[in-house]
Amino acid sequence: MRRQIATGLVLLFMLSCGAQAATLCVNAPGVVVLADDRGAEKTENGRFESAFVVREGALFAAGRKGAYSLFDAEGQPVGDAQFSMIDDNGQTLLFSSGHLYGAMSAEGEILLEPRWTQLTPDGMGGWLALTGDPLDEHADEIIHIDGAGAEKQTGVYCAGGLSRVFDGRMPFMDADGRYGALDAGGSVVVSPVWQYMGAYSNGLAKVVGPEGMGLIDISGRTVIAPTLLWLERSTAMIAAWDGTNLDIYGPRGGQRRARLSGKIQQIALAGDDLAVAYEGRTCLYDANGRLLTQEAGSVCYTAGTRGQLIASNGQWGEKCQWLVNPDGSKASGLFQQLLPLCAERYAFLEMPGEAYESQALGRSQTAWNYGECRYGLMDSRGRIMISARYREIRALSVDRLLLIGDERVQIADRNGVVMKTWIIPEGAESSREAAE
Repeated sequence: MRRQIATGLVLLFMLSCGAQAATLCVNAPGVVVLADDRGAEKTENGRFESAFVVREGALFAAGRKGAYSLFDAEGQPVGDAQFSMIDDNGQTLLFSSGHLYGAMSAEGEILLEPRWTQLTPDGMGGWLALTGDPLDEHADEIIHIDGAGAEKQTGVYCAGGLSRVFDGRMPFMDADGRYGALDAGGSVVVSPVWQYMGAYSNGLAKVVGPEGMGLIDISGRTVIAPTLLWLERSTAMIAAWDGTNLDIYGPRGGQRRARLSGKIQQIALAGDDLAVAYEGRTCLYDANGRLLTQEAGSVCYTAGTRGQLIASNGQWGEKCQWLVNPDGSKASGLFQQLLPLCAERYAFLEMPGEAYESQALGRSQTAWNYGECRYGLMDSRGRIMISARYREIRALSVDRLLLIGDERVQIADRNGVVMKTWIIPEGAESSREAAE
């Protein structure tokens, strides 16, 4: 028995030692620090003018605007490069110095010196790059750089700059304004014959031709004929409308799942669902074409958390937004504005207004007092957890929130329990300025 208890204690000790607190990046009026999930500072407040996340929980940029350095989760410098911008593409870090771009590893090692006007990873450990101005009227030759840094001229010229490589393909526009696609090495694999081409996803790219929109695969073969008035896709579906019928396909194309008809006025994807406005009503369908809910009027839907949607049916400032569950049922009452934060948590807005008669519009209007906007915290059922008394509420991680008030900046857990408080010094810049 004692041996079992001792073994359990050793295991508990090992688990507790192995669990590391998350690192949070706080960038608010008068407070710029890296901190653990209890708010303990890993960098001294006042050391940096600004900071932002580069790789969640692992890498951060901090310094002053235009001159940032890279730091790890313990607030220690990573490498000695300074940069004005940095972006994590999951393989390497792209950074800019002045108006030129280079690449570095997550350990801060410079892989490519910043001498390129545009740079994008090829998905194979190398890069595609430009040396000319991507925004002028001249087409620029694309240079391929392999993982060892060896450069090769591709002989392919593009206008309008480089985009990202997905599924081993990058859309590009030639000197005549036509779109095609390149492979990871910069060779043309889809001839530039299209008026527009989007990024590849699930092996398909959206194209626009003389007769309408469609989809092609990575070889350029037509999957859905480019004759549609509207086509969009999400991770759950492809929706295609020819002006009469609205067809729903799986995310990889192929067999049609459902067909919707009627006098359709507007279509929009909302998370994994599809909102369709008919005359006097809006219907919400799932990825299989099943009707989830129907509302009177023109309702807009945006993604919430955990499959929920935020529905809106009214003018800005009115109490016209509510939460919708994945099955289409209403999850909350009405609010002026809802913003998704982290899992099952939302910020809600309260803003005072004063009614007046608009002679120009011939009807009553409301003058909203933007200076008195305040945000509170609620759960996914619309239950208030913190009253609306903060200037701003942000998600710092999956279970930590940043509460910015008139006098205080606070870290709280997802239930609104405050764990750390800083007093905002007089004259501190606004939260919007601090975040930019």
